[in-house]
Amino acid sequence: MLVPFVRTLILYLSVVTAVRLMGKRQVGEMQPDELVVTILISAVISVPMQDIDIPLFHGIVPVLTLIAAEVLISTLSLRWPRLRRLLSGRPVPVVRKGVVDQKALRELRFSVDDLLEELRLAGIFDLREVCFAQVETNGQLSVLPESDCAPATPRQHGLTVEPAATPALIIADGEVREDALRQAGMDRAGLSALLRSKGLNSPAQVFLLCADQSGGVILLRKEG
Repeated sequence: MLVPFVRTLILYLSVVTAVRLMGKRQVGEMQPDELVVTILISAVISVPMQDIDIPLFHGIVPVLTLIAAEVLISTLSLRWPRLRRLLSGRPVPVVRKGVVDQKALRELRFSVDDLLEELRLAGIFDLREVCFAQVETNGQLSVLPESDCAPATPRQHGLTVEPAATPALIIADGEVREDALRQAGMDRAGLSALLRSKGLNSPAQVFLLCADQSGGVILLRKEG
C-alpha cells in the first residue's frame, strides 16, 4: 500500500509543478493548445499511477516534455502573431447593434441558446441592449452594452471621486499576515489598538480582517 501512495504523491507534485510552470494565464484561460496539453498530461500520468510496474520516469518525462513544448510555443506565439492566430484562432464578432450574425454562430457551432445564456451571465437579458459582442479565442463571450444601457459612471455625471484603496487581508482565520499588515500601512501596535477598539483581545478571535491605507476596515469575528 505504501508504494502506490508514494508514487501517486510524487506524480501529483510533479503535475502541480508542471502546471505552475505553464503560468497563471493557462490556468485561468485555456486556449485550444493548452487544453490539449492538459488532456495529454492527465492521460500520460494515469498510466504509471495505476501500474506500479511502470517506472515513474515513464510518466514524469512525458509530462515535462509536454510542458516544455507548451512553454516554448507560448513564447513563440508572443513573438509571432501569425503563429498565435494559427493555434488559437481569432475573436469572432457575433452581435452588432443588437443584430445577431447568424453565419458566425453557425461557423462557431454556437447555438442561440448558448448566446442568450452567455448574455444573461453578463447581465444582459435583451439583445437590443448589446452594442457589440464577440466570442474570444478561449470560448468566452465579451459584451459591450449600449451606452444608454450601461451603468452610469461618476465621469459621465461630471463627478470627482477619491481613488479606490485596495483592502489587504491582514487576518485570515486568526492568522496575521505580516506582508498585508505592511501593505495597509500598519504595524503590530496599530493592529492591537484596532482590535481593542472592536472589543477584541487577540487576532485568534478574528475570522477575517481587511484594511486599507485610507482607514477602511472590514472585520468579522470568529463564531463560537
